[in-house]
Amino acid sequence: MAEEIGVWGELDMICRERSVLIFPKGLNSLLFLNVSPSYLASEYFGKNKTLELVESAGLRPEFVVLELSEVERVKDVELLKRAIGHYKSLGFLVGIDDIGTGYNSLQLLLELDGHLDFVKFPRELVNGVSRSKIKYQLLKVLTEVSLQMGIRPIYEGVEQEEDVKTLYYELKAHLFQGFYFAKPMPATEIVNFEPSIDLRLREEEDYIQGEVPLVIKLEPREKFHRLLELLENSQKRYFLLDTGLKRFLIEFWKLKYSLNQKLRDLYYYKDLKTVIERLPHLFMDLDSLPYISPEAFKIKSLLEEILSSKHDFVLIKREQDVQILEKQHLLDLFYKELSKELLDKNPLTQLPGNRAIGEKIEELSKRGEDFYVCYLDLDNFKAFNDTYGFYLGDQMIKKVGLFLSLFEKADPNKRFVGHIGGDDFIILLWGEDVSKLVEELLYLIKNLQKELLAFYSQEDRERGYFVGKDREENLREFPIASISAVLLKGSSNLLDLSNKLIQKMAMAGS
Repeated sequence: MAEEIGVWGELDMICRERSVLIFPKGLNSLLFLNVSPSYLASEYFGKNKTLELVESAGLRPEFVVLELSEVERVKDVELLKRAIGHYKSLGFLVGIDDIGTGYNSLQLLLELDGHLDFVKFPRELVNGVSRSKIKYQLLKVLTEVSLQMGIRPIYEGVEQEEDVKTLYYELKAHLFQGFYFAKPMPATEIVNFEPSIDLRLREEEDYIQGEVPLVIKLEPREKFHRLLELLENSQKRYFLLDTGLKRFLIEFWKLKYSLNQKLRDLYYYKDLKTVIERLPHLFMDLDSLPYISPEAFKIKSLLEEILSSKHDFVLIKREQDVQILEKQHLLDLFYKELSKELLDKNPLTQLPGNRAIGEKIEELSKRGEDFYVCYLDLDNFKAFNDTYGFYLGDQMIKKVGLFLSLFEKADPNKRFVGHIGGDDFIILLWGEDVSKLVEELLYLIKNLQKELLAFYSQEDRERGYFVGKDREENLREFPIASISAVLLKGSSNLLDLSNKLIQKMAMAGS
């Protein structure tokens, strides 16, 4: 009705004013404002009314996301792109709401390539993703496309724990919205609100379970036939014979088929001590067997031990408890982990992706290690890509990946490098004083900038800039080999850390 009587723009601005005025001051978060695309490119365009409103409320534009609503069709995409470029030049972030619904089509998402910071996936697609293969595959593709475009995805309508786990563990999602976390609440309650959810990554020892052998306690002087009788009545494959002085691992089928009738008759009435001494290959001394410590349990680090073991298993010891992990099972798990790692690696740089980054942050947090996060971004990369072409753009990204990889290898016990996507990279640092870390990063960036000069023409290198189109499609000069970096104190709260990085990078670029 507002559109029919010609007051859509005024109503849009009133809603925007209300949202800005009630937003709690000092809240370490982003304010998302729903705006109609036509209003963004309307008569108010160029008058900076939204900037005046935000600043008068004591907010900064880099903390505000203008979210394009799906309720209205975009009539002039080029005009909208220029409008977005205008608002981004003022420091605002821009997102698109409920992609794939209403008038926010996938075509619009593609046409706005290079102009968006966030994309929201609708409840219709997100709710039930853990139970629907179609929804999962659609979200997986949309997530990958968004990240390649340099857009951060937000998943709306999250209401079930299984959906959270699927999105977080499988799609490496970090930004959620939905009743699972909280229902709408007054602005006054948001200040002290923290979602009561633990999204820590699962530890491998929690979901890799071996077989617990059945413990049989017999004294050394007891007869061998007593042990045979106990074994015959069980369906277990592995047994732990506890004689009081020592413990021996017995593989039932190996024992059964190694003893022919003649040997069974020979040892049947002999005491256990004698049989164990004569058949050590069937009674394996627990202290002499290979085992892994759950405190340092990593599948990849086990490969050499698994392959070199003369047994078909390895053991996990937790104090006096023992679990049997069969070699084939461990190999299957190793290849599964390897496949995950390869899928998570960026195809251009071969650097770890978001899943591995999240796991490393979680690992450092659990160790109680003080660490720092450096977010590194190539300035004006889209303009470079458009001017010099995608091939050189890919080669530049590869060069950055190689350079950062060498930086990590120089001190792998204190450094971790990951590729978020596009021209965004992350470096985790620990075990050093922050002043030394800053010195190392400045040296790294300085040398990286020198390396990147080779991608520009001689003419551009001599004058120190290249000419390309900005987000508003205007020709302008861009500095060459420019890099932005932000260093933050690490946090186990990935959502909070992500928000801080977004805000800091926005301020660095403004």
